Amino acid sequence: MEESPVILVTAGYDHTIRMWDALKSTCTRTIPYTTESQINRMALSSDKHYLAVAGNPSVSLYDVFGTSDSPVLKLDGHKANVTAVEFTQDYKFLATSSEDETIGWWDVYAGSCKRVLQNGSIVNDIAIHPDTREELIISCDQKGMVRVWSWRHKDVLCQVVPQSDVAVRSVAISPNGQFVVAGNNRGQLFMYRLIIDRSPQTGRTVELEPYINFDAHEGYRITRVLFSSNGYYLATCSSDRTAKLWRLTEKFAPAMNGTREEVAQIAVEPMHTLNYHHRWVWDAAFSSDSDYLVTVSTDTRAALWSVLSGEIIREFKGHQKGVVCVALNDATG
Repeated sequence: MEESPVILVTAGYDHTIRMWDALKSTCTRTIPYTTESQINRMALSSDKHYLAVAGNPSVSLYDVFGTSDSPVLKLDGHKANVTAVEFTQDYKFLATSSEDETIGWWDVYAGSCKRVLQNGSIVNDIAIHPDTREELIISCDQKGMVRVWSWRHKDVLCQVVPQSDVAVRSVAISPNGQFVVAGNNRGQLFMYRLIIDRSPQTGRTVELEPYINFDAHEGYRITRVLFSSNGYYLATCSSDRTAKLWRLTEKFAPAMNGTREEVAQIAVEPMHTLNYHHRWVWDAAFSSDSDYLVTVSTDTRAALWSVLSGEIIREFKGHQKGVVCVALNDATG
């Protein structure tokens, strides 16, 4: 496979990883996933050269531009399904979450796990803070907890329960690191301000401050939440067979101190409901310029959408069974 400015990858229940020419909707390479495991999530490194594929119970790293169908590295250590995987921006490390109730922090070059965080419940999703100097991971779990961890010290810095006894399925952090969103099994979306405070007396303190919550997919499971790279949009995927796009807007409201001052507040407004898929929508990925969104579904198809118009641009067909994860990297710099 020749180097391309656009790397689009899908995978699913048919045990194949497919790479696509996004402009022509044609499959350019198919990698057989030969283990008995299903594929749960994928991530592309920022330099586009490595694809991390999360299965059960391992993570396999593939050379995107190589010719071999075998992984260049396999990360073993989890004891159950790996539910999520994410590279750091410099692609030296990656984080994983698992149904074995742990979060792993891995050195990619060494191929070894450097930290294991014990969660005490099945971990459904994770997000790495965009500023790696903060050394933070956000997680969500089957018991309904959203936690902020110090991966270096392996401890929980703060935690919240958005809705009692409702599993939180997906979590994401805004590109500026200021907001965390979480989606649960009842279709509710919760947004928190991530407040990091430093003082000589207490050191660093971290807080998740409730900000906004609403029904995004009322009564249906939210399978994925994600921010666009410019931070202006949110996407949600759901068991209701749709994905939805939301716009984050800045509004000004009177300050609470009784003066005439106004303070900026973030509002989340609906943009589009993306109706195309016939079964659950499991995953999505924004383009680097935030103009496009790719969705995948157990109806075996992937779709490319215009974020601004909400219209479908292309469809990708070829998988023989449901497609449950997608990775996209079209960055040019």
